Amino acid sequence: MWLSGGLAFHVDGFTRKTSDLRIPDYARSARLREIDPLPPDEDEPRGRLPNSASDSDGGAFGLAFNGKDGSLGASVTGFDSDYGTVAEETVTIRMKQTRVDVAGDWRAPIGPVTSLKFRFGHSDYEHTEFEGDEVGTVFKNKGWEARVDAAHAKVGPFEGAFGLQAIDFDFSALGDEGFLPKTSTRSWSAFAYEEVRFDAWRLQFGGRYDNARVSAEADDRFGPSDRRTFDALSGSIGAIVPLGKETSIVGSFVYSERPPTYQELYADGAHVATGLIEIGDRNLNVEKAAGFELALRRRFGAWSGSVGYFYNRFRDYIGLFDTGAVDPDEDLPIYVYRPVKATIQGIEAEGTFSLGRVGPGRLDLDLRADYLRGTNEDDNRPLPRISPVRLGGGVIYDADRWNARLDVLRVQGQDRVAGDELPTDGYTMLDLTLAWHLTQGRYGMTAFLRGTNLLDEDARNHVSFVKDIAPMGKRGVTLGVRGNVLAWTRRRREPAPRSAGPFRIAASCRRSRERGAPATQPRDPPRGMTVGRRRFDAGTGSRRAVACGQGAGGAVAIM
Repeated sequence: MWLSGGLAFHVDGFTRKTSDLRIPDYARSARLREIDPLPPDEDEPRGRLPNSASDSDGGAFGLAFNGKDGSLGASVTGFDSDYGTVAEETVTIRMKQTRVDVAGDWRAPIGPVTSLKFRFGHSDYEHTEFEGDEVGTVFKNKGWEARVDAAHAKVGPFEGAFGLQAIDFDFSALGDEGFLPKTSTRSWSAFAYEEVRFDAWRLQFGGRYDNARVSAEADDRFGPSDRRTFDALSGSIGAIVPLGKETSIVGSFVYSERPPTYQELYADGAHVATGLIEIGDRNLNVEKAAGFELALRRRFGAWSGSVGYFYNRFRDYIGLFDTGAVDPDEDLPIYVYRPVKATIQGIEAEGTFSLGRVGPGRLDLDLRADYLRGTNEDDNRPLPRISPVRLGGGVIYDADRWNARLDVLRVQGQDRVAGDELPTDGYTMLDLTLAWHLTQGRYGMTAFLRGTNLLDEDARNHVSFVKDIAPMGKRGVTLGVRGNVLAWTRRRREPAPRSAGPFRIAASCRRSRERGAPATQPRDPPRGMTVGRRRFDAGTGSRRAVACGQGAGGAVAIM
């Protein structure tokens, strides 16, 4: 029984309060100050980012059982935050979220199925916008997501996995400032992944089917009720071809379809978080894309690396584009969601070098670079909010009781911009982290010192909608202690659990986007995206690409 195998629980909590973010110079960029100067009697904000203060607290409790043939766990997480929105100096937001997650796996074979994984999550999200002390709009998003993955035994030459996924959530924006009607989204998906080996070659292919229903309730401001149903098919095929013991070529071809979201379909009003008037299109169809990726990987002694090129061509690429008009009542620029033909291509490279032992520890070097180019093929102009060239590296020193990491990231300026989008200057970000392990074991405590933006650069994230009014923070230092102050585990000795199968389902055969946002604003839950082997965190770059990239050392992966 699982109870005899082990029982563990986890409890954590935090509270955080910040004043307005300290910034290196002016809040508004030099270009914006030049084309849109403030009235003579108003001073340009400088040194502090107005309305960026926050007050947050949260916590989580989790309980898990682990046995010989499987495991089961559950957790409850709560988060509350009061913060300002830098797009509107008089608007503050009170946000709260409660999330329940259940996950488990079964590692004993059941007929042809060698292992099963499942997860279920329920989220109840609400945030209220205040204009001064008055309630403006209340946003609510409530729903659940469930997923089951199964790895199957070898059938002839085929090894692989398959699964199902379902999503159900309701969204509402109640109040005079709401920019969306009440909507609901229901979807289910089926996917499969297979691999065949031919001597040293590996052929991998996968497919995914999505059925999505997006509906909106009738509203005097937003129009009649509406319901759209979409069917989307995605597929990929890839191969890993070894060129000797240390080198291999990885290639893949991908076709991807993505249904439009409720916001792309039904938005119609001022979105405070972005400072824009956003207008959706109820007639949008499935976004389609086809592309390929080719990469060279090499491992030689103490170093390993890869370099790759990817190309994706979109039909009906759904983007948020500037119209050039300004709403006279809100005094905000008007943006519309519309489909265009587009291409996105890029190069990415990464390498890891082990420099050997230095004193009591080991010294390693990480290098990385990427380049992205997006073009609207309808007018041969750049796509908006495309990340500039990035070159970075880190030096890592790891000893028994302490470790250190020095990271440098050079972000080039971006002057290949769309419409009324303003260029963004480049910057160099230098960060340093030092950690000392005070105690080890179950109640391990670690003291850390972290320095960010040590060069005190005036840095702006080009992919953020508010980058010209909200730079990143100035030089900062954080000193703290972290560790386990309450933990309990009950286990018995037993053999290590069997593998959940030979494959890790690692990426999505769907295109996705991640948008930047300043640290003072919460980000929308990112939809997972892989371009090659790279994953981008929200805020680091706008990446639109077919995401049937490489999984666990492979060429194709399905989510």
